[in-house]
Amino acid sequence: MSPQNKPTMAAPPSGVTVRMYNSGFGDTLLLAFRADDKSARYVLIDCGVHHLYPKCDERITKVARDIAKATANHLHVVAITHEHTDHLYGFKYARDIFKKIRIDQLWLAWTENPRDKIARDLKKQYGMNVRALTAAVQRLKLAHAALADPLKGLLEFESPNALSATGGNAAQLQYLRTKSRKKLRKSKDYRRPGEPPLTLPGVQDVKFYVLGPPRSKKWIKKLFKKDELYADLTAGVNETTAFAAAVLAADGGGSLSVEDKELIERSCPFEPSLGIPDTKAQKHPELGKFFQMHYGFAGQRKDGSEWRRIETDWLVNAEQLALSINNKTNNTSLVLAVELTKTKPYKVLLFAADAQVGNWLSWHEVSWPGEGQDGAKVDADYLLNRTVLYKVGHHGSHNATLKEKGLEMMDSDDLVAMIPVDEKWAVEKQHWEHPAKKLLARLKQKTDKRVIRMDKIPSGKTPPKKPSGVKKSEWNAFLKQLDWDQSADKLWIQFTVPG
Repeated sequence: MSPQNKPTMAAPPSGVTVRMYNSGFGDTLLLAFRADDKSARYVLIDCGVHHLYPKCDERITKVARDIAKATANHLHVVAITHEHTDHLYGFKYARDIFKKIRIDQLWLAWTENPRDKIARDLKKQYGMNVRALTAAVQRLKLAHAALADPLKGLLEFESPNALSATGGNAAQLQYLRTKSRKKLRKSKDYRRPGEPPLTLPGVQDVKFYVLGPPRSKKWIKKLFKKDELYADLTAGVNETTAFAAAVLAADGGGSLSVEDKELIERSCPFEPSLGIPDTKAQKHPELGKFFQMHYGFAGQRKDGSEWRRIETDWLVNAEQLALSINNKTNNTSLVLAVELTKTKPYKVLLFAADAQVGNWLSWHEVSWPGEGQDGAKVDADYLLNRTVLYKVGHHGSHNATLKEKGLEMMDSDDLVAMIPVDEKWAVEKQHWEHPAKKLLARLKQKTDKRVIRMDKIPSGKTPPKKPSGVKKSEWNAFLKQLDWDQSADKLWIQFTVPG
């Protein structure tokens, strides 16, 4: 290998180095393992930036250039967790760079398998909800409602076609399917919870366990469990299917599928024959005068007050629909637990993507008998108890890290947390509490303040200052495994977990 083609990111003698890239607001994580021949093996988990982040294309392009140099244009595995721009759009904005990078394997969750019936059903439901949200946004815009713009932003984040100028989320996945040297031809080529541990060619003492997404629709739809979240108050989430159907019906129903129409009929409180369309209300032979007197109709001066009509007020529930779409996509996240098995006790790194409550709870239903240390059964308890590095879910949001069935089970004295977040942008521009204050406080307690943040990369050569209450020897041991980009760009920060 010529010097100019030599990777700039070295793999540690044992264990793994995890580099978190500063893409602005999004997940881009590069893992480096050492193979038997002393060369490196690279695993890229997501490469994205939120499409609303300032100069997002420029930022992620710089990140992609660094990935190319770090790996000498060779990624052995690319794992994509789910279809959101902040996990995918590096492959759009930096397409010219990725064209030069070899990708051996692509890991996608079973939810992206077109041959899987459950996956198809989920896509169908997702499609109906996106169409409903699109119709709601259009109606709100016509009414000049304030809610229209923020919902439009959420729609662009989700819809595979809304961001036509950038190709949409699905286009990035299709690009990766084509580019990967190993093609996804069979159902077994997609990652599913409970499958035999995955390995890297030529790398010993490393296992990848797939924990999520769950196969059960019950878990994918479960977004909240109050006693499992680090929050003062957690609002419940209503089922949004009936609302989505109602929006599509109100939009005229011209684009409704047979399934959509059946759903609308099931969601109506009365038989369709008992309803009176608004277009026929004012001319109804028995109730026409009543409607005109009390509810009014545009253009009729003698009609009653129009304020009695609901108009677009009922569409306020579109916000709940948008959040539900977003959260359920998060709940289909591919979740990986990486176990280092060279020395005892075995160590685990948890990459939870944006998994929410149902995804986390489902982990406790899968196991791998005999795969663990000294022939132990590997399950959620086993993996969480041994977790030494936790990539915090969904930028530290309150509903993407479980409590008793999650963080509280991470008992290792060596626990370190990584949060890909830009708090200032999230709070000031998007009004998101990322990271959530209660969760962040608990993370600092559990890790003895070893929390690595994308928006807190040190300047120059100056290392992070030792927090109060932390022993100097322990902090120095932490700093020994920490490194970062010392340039003005602050492109990355990384941590090495020794094997």
